[in-house]
Amino acid sequence: MKKIQANWNEWIVRFLFIMLVIIGYKLIANYQEIYTAILNFIQVLSPFILGFVLAYLLSGAQVRIKRLLEKKPNTFLSRNSQPLSVLLLYLLLFTIVFLLLNYIVPLLITNTIELIKSIPAFVTYLLDLSSKIEMEGLSSHFSIEEFAQKILSNLSIETALNKWAQSLSSIGQFSINLSSFVLNSFLTLVISIYTLLYKESIFAFLNDFFGKILPEKFFQQAKFWLQTTNKVFYKFVTSQFLDACIIAVLSTIILTVLRVRFALSLGLLLGMANMIPYFGSIFASIATAVITFFTGGLSQALITLVSLTVLQQIDGNIIGPRIMAGALNLNPIIIIISITIGGAYLGILGMFLAVPVAAILKIITMNWLKKEDEKEKTQQEAID
Repeated sequence: MKKIQANWNEWIVRFLFIMLVIIGYKLIANYQEIYTAILNFIQVLSPFILGFVLAYLLSGAQVRIKRLLEKKPNTFLSRNSQPLSVLLLYLLLFTIVFLLLNYIVPLLITNTIELIKSIPAFVTYLLDLSSKIEMEGLSSHFSIEEFAQKILSNLSIETALNKWAQSLSSIGQFSINLSSFVLNSFLTLVISIYTLLYKESIFAFLNDFFGKILPEKFFQQAKFWLQTTNKVFYKFVTSQFLDACIIAVLSTIILTVLRVRFALSLGLLLGMANMIPYFGSIFASIATAVITFFTGGLSQALITLVSLTVLQQIDGNIIGPRIMAGALNLNPIIIIISITIGGAYLGILGMFLAVPVAAILKIITMNWLKKEDEKEKTQQEAID
């Protein structure tokens, strides 16, 4: 009787392939349950994720404070530079938050409420204006009255109060949400503090761990690209935030000098919109000019628009380049294309993240076009 010889390696491969097909089918068939489970898991880990993000955003300021404390060696400040830098950073952060909550936020809320109350008057002005202009050619395609009625119905004070009343109808649910928010905020703060305190040991552990399990060449390349991505992204985020703060302050000062109503709210809007390159500042300036036209007349609106345009030119040619220091160095066409694509797929967040992603892709492309010896030299210099 002939003995049957089985190729176990081939059967194992077939078995694994069949198992992968079954698992893939189950994942596709139950994607909704899996998606919900992943969202619930992320929600549970949200304080940790937010804590790591907060620590990442504050790490640059913490490093600068630490370097200042280490200027005098062999002193109490230099020996305890790491915990002292974290302590000083959070004291400064709490002071800024305290000043904002006590002085800026109340004015901003008052400003915003007045702006919302003025919206019906703006719409009424549009209705009066439309009644004086012949709209025969456009009346069949566009009706200002219908458009105004939609705005009034969506932005009226009664509608806003009804929505707030509905959201606060359940006091018990509101208390649960409030307590959950406070607890998550506290956990986020604690996690960010511990992350900044022990970030050097965390990075050392990750470096040793992945250096052991990954091939040397792959590990060095991955390390190079992670460092490059971090450098570009962090530089962009911090630079845009600093530039937005400067523009918000300067815009508020300019609007206050010009006696524009809602100067604080509009200045904050201009600063926030400035974080979206190219388009953000243009749209915010136009919106500010339109609001100024309704509240102060045509002459004040034109002066405001000219002043904001001059400020944008100063920011684009002097303030912005000095803050960025050529970190991204992208062609304007690439920036416009990346913002358009990012906005089309991910909205405002996509418009904000499109520029650093484009910069990283540019670095990857330029590195790929280099010769192999130049590529290895560049990666080694970045790692060192």
